[in-house]
Amino acid sequence: MNEITKMKLNSPMEKQWYTVTELALYLGLTEPSIRAKLQRGEIDYEKLGKRVLIKRDIVENLVGNSLN
Repeated sequence: MNEITKMKLNSPMEKQWYTVTELALYLGLTEPSIRAKLQRGEIDYEKLGKRVLIKRDIVENLVGNSLN
């Protein structure tokens, strides 16, 4: 994981939960590709009403795995 990514993820003001749209922008993927990964169980998520939320820890793991 590069230093900028570490700084962004470790910032005290950083979000604890991400929406599908935010995750897609952050990872440089499309929303449909993120939703497909959610459906296949490749990304863990929580539902709050109709909202799909991805925990920060999951995002950190996704970023770490993509850089390896």
